[in-house]
Amino acid sequence: MTRRIVLALVLGLMASAAGADEFETRHVTVYGTATLQVAPDQMKWHLNVRNIKPTSAGVVEEHSGIVASVLTFLKESQITEATIQTSHMQLGEKWSGPRGSSVREGYFASTDVDFTLTDFTMYSPIWIGLSAFPNVTVRGIDMDHTDRIRFQNEARVKAVLAAGDKAEGIAEALGLRLGEPLIVDEDLSATEGWWAHSITTNVEASVGEPAGVDESLAAGSIAVRARVRAVFELLPQQ
Repeated sequence: MTRRIVLALVLGLMASAAGADEFETRHVTVYGTATLQVAPDQMKWHLNVRNIKPTSAGVVEEHSGIVASVLTFLKESQITEATIQTSHMQLGEKWSGPRGSSVREGYFASTDVDFTLTDFTMYSPIWIGLSAFPNVTVRGIDMDHTDRIRFQNEARVKAVLAAGDKAEGIAEALGLRLGEPLIVDEDLSATEGWWAHSITTNVEASVGEPAGVDESLAAGSIAVRARVRAVFELLPQQ
């Protein structure tokens, strides 16, 4: 491929990537992405307590008793009280059947209970203990790390360095040299994960080792990602 064709391709990429940004100098726009695979040290549990009675009498009292028992169990299991939270309390009628001909089955009460587990060896005891409670559902468990912000900062720096290396390679291929960065901004959607699986990772590293875990649990790792867009000036070779 001739240098003229390469230059035309790169200029086309620059025009599409830069969008509405306008610069008076020649420039190159690149993206840098970094992913850190981090061993989690937090397990965030999401529970729902929901009970139904044929009549409204006693449904709240029964529900309050179940919730209180669950909270007592969590505290006795050495769950840090500051991480235990109840929310989304509801009271209403329970209906079933097709629309237009549904029948009221009774009344329900519902409460969400969230807590954070840091001792992974307690995974099975917590799971088994919760299974003994009536009307308790585990809606999900999320892995996280207490130092996620630090890892996010590390990933961001690696993403910037990756963008710089990529831009320098393009400049060298064109017989030019890289000037000062004109724009560097972070693509926050990469950290949210909704499309992160589709992006190309320039840097990937593993951080930390999993702490002691219950033998029935595979803690795995969590991905901490950062992606930046950088625009560099292109200058003639000196």
